[in-house]
Amino acid sequence: MGKVLRKLRMESGLKQDQVAARLGINQSMVSKFESGERSLHLGEVYAYAKALDTTPERILQEVWDNRLPRHGN
Repeated sequence: MGKVLRKLRMESGLKQDQVAARLGINQSMVSKFESGERSLHLGEVYAYAKALDTTPERILQEVWDNRLPRHGN
């Protein structure tokens, strides 16, 4: 999920500190989410989506589309 969060953040033209400010968290937490060091809980996916001006569905769909390994899909 971290790679997806980073990709969507960059597409939004935001820096980690800007996302952190929108979420009301420390920039280091955004870094941990993006690196996969810390996972998001479902409620956090909704907040993250709002911070990135996207939808939770888009985040989850991107994660699903980028899952590994792919088994004939």
